[in-house]
Amino acid sequence: MSTQVPRVLIRKDRTAVEPISVAAPMTAWKALGWFGLLLALIGLADVAMHWFPPAFHSAEWEFATVAMSFGSLPLLTMGLAAMLGSALARGSRPGILTMSIVLLLLAVAIGAAYGLFLMDVPLALRASKGPAGLTIRKAIVRTSVMGIGFGAGYLSAAIASLRYLFRRVSNA
Repeated sequence: MSTQVPRVLIRKDRTAVEPISVAAPMTAWKALGWFGLLLALIGLADVAMHWFPPAFHSAEWEFATVAMSFGSLPLLTMGLAAMLGSALARGSRPGILTMSIVLLLLAVAIGAAYGLFLMDVPLALRASKGPAGLTIRKAIVRTSVMGIGFGAGYLSAAIASLRYLFRRVSNA
């Protein structure tokens, strides 16, 4: 008596959707990068609108412009993060280098804008009394948290990207 091993034959269903190929994730990362560019451009336009027309040497304008600009950074930052993630995932050296430079420049710009803001803080505190004083103090705290946080975030992302680019980082 011989024992037969049951066999199951599976035929390929030609109408079924194929599993995700290797190209699909790269296409997805590229699409994310383009969407990130769109978000970054919209965020950058929002920030830029606060600075025009310029009125430097007006403490009120400087204080309000920096505070509003820092409040507009989340959309720009999400776009930049998507673009950087896309470049890193695809291993695009030009993309990583470009994003590193952009992030370094933004870190410097945030530092300069925050310095401008800090020069106007004493005047804003002296000028505001009563309920307006609380609003000004909240604006100072919020702008400080955002300025320091975004500046440090941009700087650390740029450094990490450059380290990755120059093979100073392991994936372990």
